[in-house]
Amino acid sequence: MFRTMIFVIFAAALLACSNVKKTKPKERVKINTSKLQQTLYYGGDIITMEGNEPTYAEAVIERDGKIIYVGKKSSAVNNFAGKTIEVDLQGKTMLPGFIEPHAHPVSIGGFILANDIVAPHEWRMPHQTYPGVSGKENYLKAVKDIIDSKEDRNKTVMIWGYHKAWHGDITLKDIDKVTGDIPTIIWQRSTHEVYLNSACVKKYGIQKGDLSEADNKQADWDNYHFWERAYQMMKGTKLSPFFSNQKMLKLGMERISQLMLQNGITAMTEPSFPNSTFEDEYAVLLDGTEKAKAYTIYLIAGFPEQFVKKVGNDTYADHIASLPEKYNTEYIKFLPNQYKTFGDGAIYSLALQLREPFFNCANCKSEWIIPSKQAQEIFDYWWDKNYKIHIHITGDLGLEEYLNFTEAALKRNPRKNHRTTFHHIGLFDAQQAQRMADMKIEASANPYYLWALADKYSETGLGPKRAANMVAMKELTKRNIPLSLHSDFAMAPAEPLLLAWVAANRIVASGKVMNPEQKISVYDAMKGITITAARTFEMEGEIGSIKVGKEATFTLLEQNPFKIAPEKLKDISVAGIVYKGKMKLNKGKFVGGGRDAHGCIGSAGYSWCERTGQCERPWELAEKIGFESTAEAFKQYCGNSNN
Repeated sequence: MFRTMIFVIFAAALLACSNVKKTKPKERVKINTSKLQQTLYYGGDIITMEGNEPTYAEAVIERDGKIIYVGKKSSAVNNFAGKTIEVDLQGKTMLPGFIEPHAHPVSIGGFILANDIVAPHEWRMPHQTYPGVSGKENYLKAVKDIIDSKEDRNKTVMIWGYHKAWHGDITLKDIDKVTGDIPTIIWQRSTHEVYLNSACVKKYGIQKGDLSEADNKQADWDNYHFWERAYQMMKGTKLSPFFSNQKMLKLGMERISQLMLQNGITAMTEPSFPNSTFEDEYAVLLDGTEKAKAYTIYLIAGFPEQFVKKVGNDTYADHIASLPEKYNTEYIKFLPNQYKTFGDGAIYSLALQLREPFFNCANCKSEWIIPSKQAQEIFDYWWDKNYKIHIHITGDLGLEEYLNFTEAALKRNPRKNHRTTFHHIGLFDAQQAQRMADMKIEASANPYYLWALADKYSETGLGPKRAANMVAMKELTKRNIPLSLHSDFAMAPAEPLLLAWVAANRIVASGKVMNPEQKISVYDAMKGITITAARTFEMEGEIGSIKVGKEATFTLLEQNPFKIAPEKLKDISVAGIVYKGKMKLNKGKFVGGGRDAHGCIGSAGYSWCERTGQCERPWELAEKIGFESTAEAFKQYCGNSNN
C-alpha cells in the first residue's frame, strides 16, 4: 500500500513535468563595461543626514546622477566596473543638497530681485546690497531717490519692503508727493498688500467696481491700499500686465539662480503655484531652470489660483491631476495629491490672528485670508480626497482654528498618514504643540520671523513675552514633530545656513538671545534644511540625505557645521554644489589641489565654460551639443578654449 502510494505520487509528478512548457534558457544581457563611468567623492567630511545624529561616510560613488555606494573608501576603489573618476574634496564638507521647502521664486522672489528694495533690514542680493532704512522721512526719501533715478517716466516702478513699524503710516498723499506722475507700486514687506499711487491707478484703470463687496472689506480706497484677498484679486486682474511681465521675471529668475548656487540650494518648493498667471510664471521657471541646470523646482497648486479663477473644487482637482504629465521637465516637478490653503493674515503686516489682543498697537487688525466657514469647507474637501494639505498659519488663533479643523476631520474620516503641515507658525504654545503631536501634524517654520521681528514686536504688536517666544521650535522637536525650516523667500533671505543659525541660537537683530530654552540642536536645524525639508513635500525618498538609490545631489561647504560653534553656522562659506552628479562651484572656491582659477577640478575632467558660468566636462558638453571634437565644443559653445 505504502509503495503503491509512492508510485502514484511519483507518476503524477512525472506527468506534471511532461506537461510543463519547455522554455529556452534566458540569454544573458551583456553590458559594455567600457562605457560605464562613475564618480568617487572622498577626502572630506561626508555627512549623510541619515539617523538621529551626524553620521559620516568615507566615500560616495555616483553614476548617472544616482548614488550607488556610500561607505568606506577602501571598499569603493576598484570594485565598480568601468571608469572611476576620483574627486578629492580636500577637506571640504559634503552634505545632502540644501532644500528650500517653501519659497516663491518667480511671483515674489523674482519680482523683488528684478525691482527695487527699501526695507527695514539690509538685503544682500547677488547683484546688489540694499541698506536697511528706518523712519518715515528716510523711507520716503529713499523712494524719491529711486523715482528720480528712472529714465523711463512711463514705466511702472515697484518698490518692495515697506513696513509701518519701521517706516510709519504712509498715505496716498505721501506716496504721490515723492513719486509724481510715475506709476508706482509700494509692495509691503509681507507681499500680502500693496499701496498704489494715483498715476498707477490711472494707468491700469483701477476703480471700486473691480472688487466684490466681500473683498472691498480688505481695501482702503482713499489710499489705494489693498491687502489679502483684495490684493490677490488686484494682482491677478488689473495689475496682471505688470505682474506677468516676462522680461522682468526672467531677469529676476536669473538672479534667483545665482542666489541658489551662492547659498547651496539644490531644490526649492513653491506651495500655491502660481501666485499670478500660470502661463507666465511657468514660462519663466522653464527658461530659468533649463539655463541653470543646477536645481529642481517642485510646485504645489493651491488656493490663490483657484480663488482668482473662481474654479470649483472638482474642476481644480482634475487640473492638479493633469499637471505632472503636461508640465513636468527634468528640472520642474508638479506634485500631485498636495494642496496649499491659507489661515490668517501676514505676520509682517501684523494681521495675524491672536488669542490675546495686540500689544500697544491701536491700528493693528487681525485678518483671515479665508473666512472660517469657507476655510473648513476647503480643508475638508482636500482631506476627504486624501491630499496632503499645506496651510499658511502665522498666529496662535489661526493655528488653533486649524487644529480644530484637523481634529474634527480625524474623527469624521480617520487618516493615518495624512502629514498635514502647518507652515510659518509664528506664534504657538506648548499645549498647541502637543495637540499637533497627538494628531501627527507636521511643521515648516520660518525662524527668521524671530530674528527680524522680535525686537520691534516686543514694543508694538506682541509685547515682550510673546515676541520672545516667537517660532518656539523646541516645543516641536522635543515632541518628535517633523520640522523643516524655510525662508518663504523673500520673507527671509534664501540662506539655509542663516535659518539654521537662527533656529540653533535664537539670536535676533539687536544681538540679544530671545528665550534660549527654545533653541534646537544643530543636528535638528540641519535636518530642517535637508532630510526633513524633503519630507515636507514628500520627496524624502529621492533627496535630502546621502543614501544609495537617492539623487547624487550635494552641497559643499568650507567647514563642517557640527565641528564649529553654533554661533558661526551662518558664516560658513558655500563652496558649491553637485546636482545629479554634475558639479557647479561658486567662482573662486575650491582653488588649488588640481583645480584651476575658477575652482574646476582638472583631475575629474572639468574645465570652466564662460557661457554656462560653471565647470563642465568637455566630452559631456561635446556630446550634448553634437560636436565630435571636445576642443571645438569649448571654442564654439563656451567662448573659451578647453584649458
